[in-house]
Amino acid sequence: MSFNLGVKGQRRKVIVHRTVCQLAALMAMLLCLSASALAKSPAVELTAAEKQWLQNHQSTIRLGVSYVPPHTMIKDEAGRYRGVAMDFLYLIEKKLNITFEPKFFPSYGAMLQAARDKEVDIVFAASETPERLKYLDFTQPYTFLSNKIFVRKTSPEYQGLDQLAGKSVAVIRGTAVAEYLKTQFPAINLVELKSSRDVIVALSSGNADAAISVVASAWMHIKSEGISNVEVVGDAHYSYAVRFASRNDWPVLNQILEKALYSFSDKEKDDIHRLWLYPEKDEGIDPELVTRYAIIIALVFLIGLLLSAAYWIRRLRLEVDSRLRSEAALKASEERFELAIRGTNDGIWDWDLCSNQLYLAPRVQEILSAPGNSEQGLVQNGLEPWLNKVHPMDISLVQSGVDQHLQQKVPLDVEYRMKNSRNEWVWLRMRGQAQWDSNDSPVRLCGSIMDITRTKRADEEVRRLAYFDNLTGIPNRERFKITLQGAVNKLNTTGQGFAVLFIDLDHFKVINDSLGHRIGDLLLNHVAQQLRDLLPPSNFIGRLGGDEFAILMEGTIEGAQVERWADEILLMVARPLKLDGHDIRTTASIGISLCQQAPIHLDTVMEQADIALFEVKRQQRGQYRFHSPEMSQKMIEAAALANDLEQAQDRGELFLVFQPQVHLKEERLIGCEALLRWKHPERGFISPGQFIPLAEERGLIHQLGDWVLYQACTQAKRWLEQGVAFQQIGINVSSLQLLEPQFVERVYQVLQELELPAHCIELEITETVLMKDISVAEQAMRSLNKLGVNFSIDDFGTGYSSLRYLHKLPIKRLKLAQEFVRDMAPDDEGAVIAATLQLGRNLNIPVIAEGIETFRHFEQLREQGCDQGQGYLFARPMARSEFEDFVAKSQQVGVLPEFSDCKEQIMEVS
Repeated sequence: MSFNLGVKGQRRKVIVHRTVCQLAALMAMLLCLSASALAKSPAVELTAAEKQWLQNHQSTIRLGVSYVPPHTMIKDEAGRYRGVAMDFLYLIEKKLNITFEPKFFPSYGAMLQAARDKEVDIVFAASETPERLKYLDFTQPYTFLSNKIFVRKTSPEYQGLDQLAGKSVAVIRGTAVAEYLKTQFPAINLVELKSSRDVIVALSSGNADAAISVVASAWMHIKSEGISNVEVVGDAHYSYAVRFASRNDWPVLNQILEKALYSFSDKEKDDIHRLWLYPEKDEGIDPELVTRYAIIIALVFLIGLLLSAAYWIRRLRLEVDSRLRSEAALKASEERFELAIRGTNDGIWDWDLCSNQLYLAPRVQEILSAPGNSEQGLVQNGLEPWLNKVHPMDISLVQSGVDQHLQQKVPLDVEYRMKNSRNEWVWLRMRGQAQWDSNDSPVRLCGSIMDITRTKRADEEVRRLAYFDNLTGIPNRERFKITLQGAVNKLNTTGQGFAVLFIDLDHFKVINDSLGHRIGDLLLNHVAQQLRDLLPPSNFIGRLGGDEFAILMEGTIEGAQVERWADEILLMVARPLKLDGHDIRTTASIGISLCQQAPIHLDTVMEQADIALFEVKRQQRGQYRFHSPEMSQKMIEAAALANDLEQAQDRGELFLVFQPQVHLKEERLIGCEALLRWKHPERGFISPGQFIPLAEERGLIHQLGDWVLYQACTQAKRWLEQGVAFQQIGINVSSLQLLEPQFVERVYQVLQELELPAHCIELEITETVLMKDISVAEQAMRSLNKLGVNFSIDDFGTGYSSLRYLHKLPIKRLKLAQEFVRDMAPDDEGAVIAATLQLGRNLNIPVIAEGIETFRHFEQLREQGCDQGQGYLFARPMARSEFEDFVAKSQQVGVLPEFSDCKEQIMEVS
């Protein structure tokens, strides 16, 4: 050791005193900073009525509290509950000059029950749900917390909630996420427990297969309980927009809380979030170290007493021996002190301010991975060589910390980054204490260095898991919503506008299914990087999930400016690229919400962008659209129409009509197609082109499809019994129906119940089924074909078809879309028609043409070799009785109309 014995003795005397002083000064500094931050925040402006109400109730407002980290974490020395929610409420108390009356409950569910019974007036933390809106009003969110999927490290990885079906999953009883899982994922076996600690302990001990919890609270229990076999594997895609809630029969209380929240400064909110959502590990005082120091001091003191007594009793005879013993004791003390320092894993440094010599102990060199470490340490001239290795952004922090300690005696405790000998940045925590002379001038500064790189990385990982997308590294939905809430607050308070863009990659599922998820992930990463490179740093980019991205543009935003950026994004996405040897071509659709008028809410902004995105995807993908009030009105009307459609079956408003299908060459009836019609009691007849897509969007298509299937099969059975020669009946089937696992069983049950031969029905599917899950579709079609059910491709030529799948699937007919027939010129065979007919001949599959309306259509198609047809020339879709008359008439005079009925068509041909 190069420093002298006096320095070591001085360190022993002041180390405990120094630590206590540091802690006291640190607490004082925090209190000052908090007071300063509060002073800078705007005052809460209440109306006269609100002030009067608050004065009448300020001593009787009851606050419901339960232990729910991170909203309530600890009880401080004053007996107050502390946490994110509680610190926000204490801040509200200070701003409003009131004191809430806290009532603690053993569980969150018990607290909510008390709120229902009006036993508490404010709920300290709650997510808005339809059930809670019955008895509570909610403020704007004061924080957003995402729920993650936790499993044991030895368990399979469940990356989504759908993979947890049949598994036992631990959740906190009475929470919004528990209610969400019950309604949206009923196949999951929920294990509802009292607290987040019980949830994590149950998972760690093997009493649950997985757990759903907020990262901040779960991480706290994992560390406090010493749990090491639990990890995060996926996102539950359910976030808490955490709010304060108040009893809904006191609306003025909710208004007062809302205004108090709006008055918070960004620093006040950040201080609370950083304190409880990103807690720093408190190194504290090592009790073992203090014990060792106490033993050393006591032993030295005892030896001194013994030596002093021996000296005075036997001063002359034992003088030499006493000196030897003193030297041995001092040497042992030095060795023990060195061992104690090594035991703390800290590196010691000593700066002699008089000679400007900086001593670095061997442990400091180990921390910095310095080659050729000396057992005696290293001596440098001044602080400059040390500062040269400090991160440029942290140099001023280190210099300021040292200067304030030497000049103002502020405790020296600084965390900063430094480059080691391997050219890597490591995080260090530097603490120190100066020694002043009689003139109050610093003469020496000693302290320790601790490597806290692992702690910093662990904290960064917690932040990353909570607020950043694992795949692309950009902010996730929760982080985007927090930033968007800030923009909403600025608009509501200062009038500064902004724009939100929702970007969706068109037909991304096709790329995923055809090329694999790895290529899909590469494409998502590519788009995320391109957005970062294209847009200015002032724009905030996030991934909402799946193939959907979001952009927040703040500042002076005009519509034309947003349009230019939207055009740039569309061009960027549309550029061809090669990923892992695959040529990728895709487009994007963008929905835009331009917000320039207050007041507005976060949910409204996201809903507007989502509606605009839905509209552009519905009309023409690969474009962008701004939200307009008309779009929202259309969505409201569509919702009303969907509600009517859901009840139309029970009200008897749905019915089937039948359009004949004929053999063009033999001019005879070969079957019919059953078509669904809806007569609304107020709007009259609703077009299938309007209500069928609506049924698919709202999930009603399965209900309608089952009804059509049963009614058509029932009619076919009646005709068989009546001897009506209808041949076969075609039934339209949505791709969503065909891909449903129970569809094959449902068709089989209908045929069995009605005792209807399977060859009497033909299921018509569209080409869109080939763009979804061809393997599932093929399995369903082959299973039904074995029963005798035939299949046809409807609207052939308007979508995506693969010759490989046409040859592979059990297709019995191709239905040529009526658009091609109606657009035929008098002498034009039509390239699509000719190609379709040739394809049918090559594959030995008959082709039936839809939309035959004139004799010209009939003659041209028959001359080109078209096998079958249907259209207004033969008959319009007709009721059951009319179709029965048509069958009887066709057996006598054929399927073609008489000359007098077709005069207009003949004149058109001539």
